[in-house]
Amino acid sequence: MRRLLLCLLLMMSAGTALAQQDRTEIERRLQALREQIRQEEARLAETAEAEQATLQTLESIERQIAIRRELIRSYRERLEELARTIDSLQQAARALSQEIEALKAQYRRRALHAYKYGRMHELALLLSAQSINQMLIRARYLSRFARQRQAKLDAIQQATAALEARRQELLAARQETEQLLQEAEAERQRLARLERERRRVIEALRAQRVSLEQSLAQKRQAARELESRIQALLAAERERQRAREAADPSAAVAFAELTGSFEQNRGRLPWPAEGAVVEPFGEVVNPVYGTRTPNPGILIATAPQAEVRAIFDGRVIAIDAMPEYGTYILIQHGEYQTFYSNLSLVYVSVGQEVRAGQVIGRAGTDAEPKRAGVFFSLFRGGQVLNPMPWLRPR
Repeated sequence: MRRLLLCLLLMMSAGTALAQQDRTEIERRLQALREQIRQEEARLAETAEAEQATLQTLESIERQIAIRRELIRSYRERLEELARTIDSLQQAARALSQEIEALKAQYRRRALHAYKYGRMHELALLLSAQSINQMLIRARYLSRFARQRQAKLDAIQQATAALEARRQELLAARQETEQLLQEAEAERQRLARLERERRRVIEALRAQRVSLEQSLAQKRQAARELESRIQALLAAERERQRAREAADPSAAVAFAELTGSFEQNRGRLPWPAEGAVVEPFGEVVNPVYGTRTPNPGILIATAPQAEVRAIFDGRVIAIDAMPEYGTYILIQHGEYQTFYSNLSLVYVSVGQEVRAGQVIGRAGTDAEPKRAGVFFSLFRGGQVLNPMPWLRPR
């Protein structure tokens, strides 16, 4: 019985530790998102002072909407984690209550037996011994039995204390849940106001059709230029790879192994930077005219000059700049390539081997083409892929 209680306590402690770890990670993300929202609100206020609807105004609103949606998603994740914690605490409390009731039932039966027979039963057991040795054995047995009863009593007291602690945790979790629900509801209301503001700005922007069409054309051209640039860079890299394999046949094996390792980690690769995705992969629908523009990657809004990390082991094969994407780094991972752009600082050089998680540069600031953030793309042999299924869910 004591072992079962200890197991229950250990399981509950382990569950609490895991919940605390998840909570810390979610709270860290919530704090980072709140800081991003604060910065975006400041930028939007500066833009609004001009009293003119511009593309920059719309982009600021779009970024805020995307970040706030991510914040609400994080709130929802935290609430789900709290619900699991509450459920776990309730289950643990029920299990402890059942164990306490079972132990109490044993004591009631013992009390009834003691009422009927008192200590005469134990005395009779001793006096009925056929030898001194047998009497001593029975006395030790009765002493051990008494200690076991005391141990059970201690276990009841420990379980009762643990139960009370879990009840207090449960109350705290429920209070936190209520607070988070209020914050999430307030955030949804702010999001609704932003979406109304976006509709107003879109209506004003429709009068600026010429400048908008030029901007969209530039984005389409930039996407085509990016894919052409990647194709040219990879063609040159294939030549270098063939030369390496000719000089060292083991280079081909290493190349194939890196490709296989990258593929095996699909869905588990780390994010290149912390932040919310404000431009998704694929065709982006223009909110003003409904036109579609290809987007060969994802734009992650970050704090200015946030750390940008390599998502996997590989070799830097290019560092350059493009008007629409800013400074970029291209890293080869066997047959796969990752593209990190809109960088304000670069910490690596061409030909350098990098490790997963290594800081390779810093995200952009308002001086970069895509402002504070990092633009990330994934390619295989020059063919653009949606990076989202490859990255770790969050």
